[in-house]
Amino acid sequence: MAAPGGASPQGHARGGHTWRMGNSARRRGAGLFALAVTAVCVTATLVLDGCASGSATGTPDATRATAQASASAATGQAAACNADYCSPADWDTARAATPLPQIPPFVEPLNVVISARSTVSLADIQQALGKWKTVSTATTVNITGIHLKCISSETADVAAGGYVPQHVAWRLGGCVAGNDLSLTGNEDHVRIWNQPVAGSRYGAWFIAASYETMCLVKNGVLQTASTDKLYAALHPGAAYHCVDGGPGSIHTAHPDGYTDAAADFAAAVGAAARSRGWHVSQRTVTVPRGARSGEGGVPFGPAAYVLTVTG
Repeated sequence: MAAPGGASPQGHARGGHTWRMGNSARRRGAGLFALAVTAVCVTATLVLDGCASGSATGTPDATRATAQASASAATGQAAACNADYCSPADWDTARAATPLPQIPPFVEPLNVVISARSTVSLADIQQALGKWKTVSTATTVNITGIHLKCISSETADVAAGGYVPQHVAWRLGGCVAGNDLSLTGNEDHVRIWNQPVAGSRYGAWFIAASYETMCLVKNGVLQTASTDKLYAALHPGAAYHCVDGGPGSIHTAHPDGYTDAAADFAAAVGAAARSRGWHVSQRTVTVPRGARSGEGGVPFGPAAYVLTVTG
């Protein structure tokens, strides 16, 4: 695949993408000095009611997410705040190393935000979505004889406390059915990070969404795994998930794996909210990014969806 576009600085290496073999992470970035951070945060809080730690209720995942993010926020502060969120230190994830030379290191966009003005919990949104299931980095499954991890850890800095792994991850269809969808290029998944915001019960949730295809390297070339499932089963180290729109992917339905996944996930949240009688508003914001493309050179733009879900 082509190297990621843009001039995003080297961060710290992350684990592989979706179910890649583990690659240890190394830290990057430093927080602002505590005194300056406190002054900025107090000012932003008075003016914009943002920037301080909050609390979350709901599933254990959501509770742990807020606790982790609160600890991170104590060491730094995002630059600018509004009622929906504080701007993260980086709107891209940290650069990921991969186990395959055919897939160079890459970043991915944070392309959806569930805003701090939402009064519906993340757990309730997930329940309303129905088919979007929590997946774990610790789980391995067997898909048509191919042994793979459900999802890998990626890192982002949304609370200005440094790059941390996703607090929770969901996949359409869950681990087994979702990876089965990847054989046809229809696997949509999201990684989610929490940002505490003053005055908000749940804080803001920053999300990286992408469509992916199960792919493999055979004879040094990336190709879709569906073309040779037996080879993928016998050579699990050669199997990977390729973002739709890049080499090794099926991209007929989703030619732009990042943009399409973000749009479809935002639409799914909106439909789920309306089915429960909740109010949902959506706006699109333009954000600064250090890169213009992600895995396999798949492009992404400066847009991010911001959703507010209230009961």
